[in-house]
Amino acid sequence: MDQKPDIERIARLAQIELSDEEKAVLEHDLTAVIGYMDVLSKIDTTGVEPMEHVLGLSNVLRTDKPVPSYDRARLLGCAPKTEDGYYDVPLAVEQE
Repeated sequence: MDQKPDIERIARLAQIELSDEEKAVLEHDLTAVIGYMDVLSKIDTTGVEPMEHVLGLSNVLRTDKPVPSYDRARLLGCAPKTEDGYYDVPLAVEQE
């Protein structure tokens, strides 16, 4: 199965350049993963209950209870720069 068009599309979407050698390695790996999925799809799972987690963990999060929040004006007062009630910070990622 030719995975080259998929690999080239993924590389284009990720905005990375791949050499022909890297494409060949990824094509081999992707073919192996897809082959493994074909093997898994043939397993009879009749009567097997779906799992949320392989370890059988239950929800370990605390209950979500509303609690009083900090004073917004006091928190904004600690910031070096604010605008319209929000923190004003420099851009971390350039926008095109």
